[in-house]
Amino acid sequence: MAEVTQVNRLRLKDDFEFYARNSLFIKTKSGAIEPFILNKAQKYIHDCIEAQLADTGKVRAIILKGRQQGCSTYVEGRLMHRTTFTIGKQAYILTHEEEATKNLFSMAKRYYENLPVFVQPQLDASNDKSLRFGALDSGYRVGTAGNKSVGRSMTNQLFHGSEVAFWPNAQEHAKGILQTISDDDGTEIILESTANGLGGYYHEQWKKAERGEGEFIAIFVPWF
Repeated sequence: MAEVTQVNRLRLKDDFEFYARNSLFIKTKSGAIEPFILNKAQKYIHDCIEAQLADTGKVRAIILKGRQQGCSTYVEGRLMHRTTFTIGKQAYILTHEEEATKNLFSMAKRYYENLPVFVQPQLDASNDKSLRFGALDSGYRVGTAGNKSVGRSMTNQLFHGSEVAFWPNAQEHAKGILQTISDDDGTEIILESTANGLGGYYHEQWKKAERGEGEFIAIFVPWF
């Protein structure tokens, strides 16, 4: 049994889809707690991101999504995978409003609390906006866009910008937070949002990625 567990653990580390359906649990719209099995939209996002990671050694992606497709569910699961399997990975999630921050952190805590014991690192510290895995020197933090200086003093390797088109002070946030993430291999920046009209930071970055300018790839997930 120990050998089987070790084989499974290696696959859990290297195969996110396998990890998700065997280690992560989500709350459905009906309130049930079920294993996280990637849907079609999530698989498409995952395939695009993994292709870029294999090609460049890091992730720089901007996602234009439809509502209720599970994009944030996928990204939070991905970050839980990275921070609990890799030494020295700090993840930071910035949302557009406080309620969204609470929801995403609740999702992260549910992921952690339901992890199988052999892939669940010891929790060194926890509060209403962070989880710290001391033995791995890794962690998971959330914040809300608003204060222009939020996140500036941190050092992160993984970043998820949620509903970026709705951030107040988006230019300032991006300037400050994205500069805290190095250009090293293994780092990830994922910006996602539903549409919010023309103009503004997110729209400008999306059009730039569409034209192939810069290092970000554009991932469009249609509503259907």
